[in-house]
Amino acid sequence: MAPPYSIYATSLLLLLSFQLLSSIFEAVVPASDTFTYVNEGDFGDYVIKYDADYRSLPPFSNPFQLCFYNTTPNAFTLALRMGTVRSESLMRWVWEANRGNPVRENATLTFGTDGNLVLADADGRISWQTNTANKGVVGFQVLPIGNMVLHDGKGNFIWQSFDSPTDTLLVGQSL
Repeated sequence: MAPPYSIYATSLLLLLSFQLLSSIFEAVVPASDTFTYVNEGDFGDYVIKYDADYRSLPPFSNPFQLCFYNTTPNAFTLALRMGTVRSESLMRWVWEANRGNPVRENATLTFGTDGNLVLADADGRISWQTNTANKGVVGFQVLPIGNMVLHDGKGNFIWQSFDSPTDTLLVGQSL
């Protein structure tokens, strides 16, 4: 028969292991890093490729910007565009999330504490998502090379736009 202290030590070890694994799998995005952007307001000032109207999302800046854009009234795509401030009229669309499944005015892009990035139409219908809820995501970034990523606490990419190319390949992206 095992001495009583070894049962306690084994139980404590199992409890600590469970807590460690739980904290890894229950990683959450800090509330200060979550966001919801609504597709509303004024359009950008410049005439751009395909004569599209666009709304740049605030924290994303040159050379890559995340935008709602449309070439057909009230049919918006979430997309990344590339260019510089001096050549804003020459910016090019390099990636699209919901091609073929556009959203309307007042659609939302939400990054929640569960780590999922969701594009929902004004009526709440999900048009596109990363399917990364509760998978350890703690952050969102648009990298300087044009890769939009959701990462874990160690910086590993849980999801990246480079894995879903549209009609443009960027340096560092593979087929």
